[in-house]
Amino acid sequence: MSKTSALKKLLTAEQKHFLKEKTLSSTMKVKDWIGFLSFIAKLDKEGDQKVSLFAKLAVASFVLAVVSFFITPSFGAIFLIVPVSLVVAGIVFIRYRKKLKTQDINNYLREFFIPALHLLKEKAGEQSKLSAKIDFRNPRTVLKPEIGKHQGRNQKRYLPVYIIAKIVLKDESLLEFVVQEDIKDLKWKKRSSSGKIKFKTKTKLTQLCTIKMTLLKTSYTWKGTTNSDVDVSDTGDHYLAKTKAKVKKTGENILHVKVFIDAIQAVYDQFEPVDPVSSAITPTPDTQKESDTHEEIGVLAPYIWYGGYFDRYDYDSFDHTHYEEGVYEEGGATVFDS
Repeated sequence: MSKTSALKKLLTAEQKHFLKEKTLSSTMKVKDWIGFLSFIAKLDKEGDQKVSLFAKLAVASFVLAVVSFFITPSFGAIFLIVPVSLVVAGIVFIRYRKKLKTQDINNYLREFFIPALHLLKEKAGEQSKLSAKIDFRNPRTVLKPEIGKHQGRNQKRYLPVYIIAKIVLKDESLLEFVVQEDIKDLKWKKRSSSGKIKFKTKTKLTQLCTIKMTLLKTSYTWKGTTNSDVDVSDTGDHYLAKTKAKVKKTGENILHVKVFIDAIQAVYDQFEPVDPVSSAITPTPDTQKESDTHEEIGVLAPYIWYGGYFDRYDYDSFDHTHYEEGVYEEGGATVFDS
């Protein structure tokens, strides 16, 4: 607890506000986004570990309470204080865990946005301005669900949007992306062959990552190929390319950053650089995985976005970068202009 308190004392007023609200709409340099959020991500990891610990302590307390209850008679009634104390301890652990859960930040911060920022630091430059609106609250507590029926089952549907962002890359292409989910919580009752009624629950999750890219004709030529997953249109002095990655899962999961990377690569695969000199080294996905350092990725041409190397990343290992206070730039273009 003292470690967490010490970390919180290092936060700026803006960081403390985000830690409380879990939402932000701003324009900052990529390096400042990383600096602003890295410490908060570290605190969130500490919080997740505590939630897991108190859950285990609560279960252990109740199990030991049951065991001690049956052992107590052989030691006398006075020893009833042992199971009672264990039950009280279990309740305290549950309540504290519940309190910590209310402070939890959605794992899209730590497992998606932070890694994406480090990637954009290489592909756009740490000084590039990223306009973003992020919302890492628990959708089940802040959103009003759509209530209905699905195949005879009661359904609650949530449509959270976690990230809306745009940034200009090193090749002067404009990248815009949106990360959202379609969460369906299902509940129903089922009668077994013995006549016993069971209540069941299930969560169906659809993860969506929408990519829109504006590429200059002075930098790229369109191959003219047709890809059902990528829509390309000629708008005069530039090309507009759109694609959407969709992942369906059961249970609680976070969209893998590799899906985001591969979606961008799918767009770039439709084009060829006007000046291929900067891309003399074009790795295959297999050879890309064998790169020894992250720095090697950075020297490649902007349109090389193979995502295989990202599988080796420990998302919580990114170093905390100094956050420059007062860099909010709310004026000018925002993520909603397009």
